[in-house]
Amino acid sequence: MWAAGVAVQECRERWGASQRCRGFCNWRYMVLRTGSVEMPGAGVTVQECQKKMLGAGVGDRAYKKMKYTVAFTRRLLLLFICFNVVHGKTPQEWKSRIVYQILTDRFAHTDKSPDEECQELYEYCGGTFKGIENNLDYITGLGANAIWISPFIENTELGFHGYWPKNIYETNPHFGSKQDLKDLIAACQSRDVWVMADLVLNHMGYPDGCHWSGCPIDNANNFTGFVPFNDEADYHTYCDIDWSNEQQENVEICRLAYLPDLNQTVASVRETLLNWVREFNAEYGFDGYRLDFVKGVSKDFLAEVDEASDSFTLGEAYDGRTDYVASYQGYLDSLLSFPMYFTLEDVFQTFPLGKLTQIHDQLLREADEYQDTSVLGGFLDNHDRKRFLANNGNLATLRSALAYLLMAKWIPIIYYGTEVGFDGGNDPQNRESLWPHYNTSHELYQFIADVNTFSRSLGQNFIDSDQTETTYDDEFYSFTRLDTLVALSNKGSQTVVERTVTGHGFSNGDVLTNLLDHSDQVTVENDEVRVTLSNGEPKIYYNGELSGAQMSKSLRMIVYMTSLCLTSFIL
Repeated sequence: MWAAGVAVQECRERWGASQRCRGFCNWRYMVLRTGSVEMPGAGVTVQECQKKMLGAGVGDRAYKKMKYTVAFTRRLLLLFICFNVVHGKTPQEWKSRIVYQILTDRFAHTDKSPDEECQELYEYCGGTFKGIENNLDYITGLGANAIWISPFIENTELGFHGYWPKNIYETNPHFGSKQDLKDLIAACQSRDVWVMADLVLNHMGYPDGCHWSGCPIDNANNFTGFVPFNDEADYHTYCDIDWSNEQQENVEICRLAYLPDLNQTVASVRETLLNWVREFNAEYGFDGYRLDFVKGVSKDFLAEVDEASDSFTLGEAYDGRTDYVASYQGYLDSLLSFPMYFTLEDVFQTFPLGKLTQIHDQLLREADEYQDTSVLGGFLDNHDRKRFLANNGNLATLRSALAYLLMAKWIPIIYYGTEVGFDGGNDPQNRESLWPHYNTSHELYQFIADVNTFSRSLGQNFIDSDQTETTYDDEFYSFTRLDTLVALSNKGSQTVVERTVTGHGFSNGDVLTNLLDHSDQVTVENDEVRVTLSNGEPKIYYNGELSGAQMSKSLRMIVYMTSLCLTSFIL
């Protein structure tokens, strides 16, 4: 036991991991008062925590009786830490993940999903936690090994997407119970599929009588029914964000689309939100967190959230300015790579298409601005933008963009539906129901699955490898990672693009095989690789035999399963 008077901060310094230190006091609460987990505030000592516990109705005799149980529990916790089964994952660990983004309401019903797609996309369509759990094979078959689920807390009316909080302590009843969510997480983690939760810290949902198109002033400050923030003092004074003259202070204190803006400078609001994040770790064991609209929240508070999460944090700074987005890294572990998204959108999606040299230019900007580009979240589609195919319906061009997404050095994120060719436009048309379109034979599903299986088979060497640009110009782009050459174009169907690639690092005489067509092989001659891209299709050449890569994957699975069995035996 820690000696009396040891402060939580000192405990953190001795223990090294703040969440595990906070857990020292909280584990006593969980053992003695199941379901009543309270986090100590700054400066609270372990002795004070004990006293507070006694004052909460746990008698001294019961406390003494249980402290031996607590000591045993703590030893179990240490075993979990030693064998790396603590759920919160580090940025380094997340580099091994391929993420599948899900809107829970639109993925799958609990039982058999309807034979017709949902038509009323502004309303709930019926997707649930159990629906995701029952269809994990669909996700893992795609080669994804992590899911990002939309916010799951109770929302105000029509908040099917999760971004309009009403009660932060309850799950959305449309999606299922807390136990359903825990079952989903357990099912995922049993498959080595990590779960990223989506947190809304900037605002609450719409007061009665308000919606995204407006809010009468008489209703704007009616917070009745919100839990726990039901007092006007919990919010910034009413104002709307002026996007025509964007100023950071205005963005942080004013309302996004009329949504009540929480005032995190109020001590009770700040601590409530931080404790809420901490409690997620104890109750659910998420592997990471995506943070919504971080532009609207001060950086000092985000840093505290990052610490409270004791896990990987991925922020959404919806902005095309590289220096602006990069300024949030350090306060958070990582950001969604919006500047590169806009570059890829310009190059592959919106007509007239941009030049592929723009990718090179953007990579240079990122190298100058970010602390670590390898943990950025890369994506081509998401729930706030028109889908790729809504802008450019050419599947070959989409495959070229996907080849970049899946093989570049970052954390790739696949938005549900991309794998079956969804082409929805602006919100809510880009939030379609996946049913009845579960088609694992779709050419895009197969393409994504093949590339993901290949990259994952290369293991840690691929994760650690550099992304090295080789030959590129306005219509052609290529880069290498490990023993792989990726070549792509944005010219689309009925075109032929031929280039000689140099600076690739292969040796003369090496035979490179196209992952996407094994009959397509090229031999390195005179330090050159001749690449022909027909009909806009990308090529992923590898130097070696695929069977060897598959053996590497099998070996890693054996090691992983052995570690699980060993951990279970010891515990």
